[in-house]
Amino acid sequence: MVARIRDLLYTVAGIRVADDDSSVKTHRRSRAFIAAAVLVAGCAHTPTGPSVMVLAGTGKSLEQFQTDDGTCRQMAGQELGKTPGGDVPAQRRYDMAYMQCMYAKGHQVPVPGGRTGYNSSGQQQAPPPPR
Repeated sequence: MVARIRDLLYTVAGIRVADDDSSVKTHRRSRAFIAAAVLVAGCAHTPTGPSVMVLAGTGKSLEQFQTDDGTCRQMAGQELGKTPGGDVPAQRRYDMAYMQCMYAKGHQVPVPGGRTGYNSSGQQQAPPPPR
């Protein structure tokens, strides 16, 4: 098992670990370095899509919604690279850019709190029928 770890360290990181006791410190440092690299990589999360719901606008076809969705996903991804994040998580910034884009294209963005939403033309949407 130790030999396999030694070979893996050499292959992946170019770290040569000797068989004697002096290699114990090097081995521990190597493990700490690899663990830190894994943790840092885990923190760098890039959104793969929106985590919010957007509805097709009044009179918009499914094909138009799908086209606009693809365009807005691409635009939101590009926005992440342009603007610094500060304290706002990447997913939240992505979602905000995506919703703004979809709203500008005439789609419906639900309003939090269960209130009636609005579309980009400013027309209030009818509330859902009672159940």
